[in-house]
Amino acid sequence: MGKWLVISEQTVMADGAPPQQWIEVLRTLPGSKSRDEALVALRNEAKKYKPACLKGASRVVGQDSDGSFWILPKNGAGHARCNVRLIEQVHP
Repeated sequence: MGKWLVISEQTVMADGAPPQQWIEVLRTLPGSKSRDEALVALRNEAKKYKPACLKGASRVVGQDSDGSFWILPKNGAGHARCNVRLIEQVHP
């Protein structure tokens, strides 16, 4: 079994400026977890996560077809978004 990482990818788009994007590891899951167990941990993390790009804003969390989660400003207000997803850590 692989070692899993729960990551967030945050993007802020300001008028007239190129988008700013950064990635952060939110949680490392041990290799003893199956993919299904890791997906449960991903769901729990996404539901409680408050991305810096949406600080102070009302937000909504939705799940994408690939199992990742989108944290977006509620009612489409603002120019920030965050994708929280699971990746498998691979050692060279």
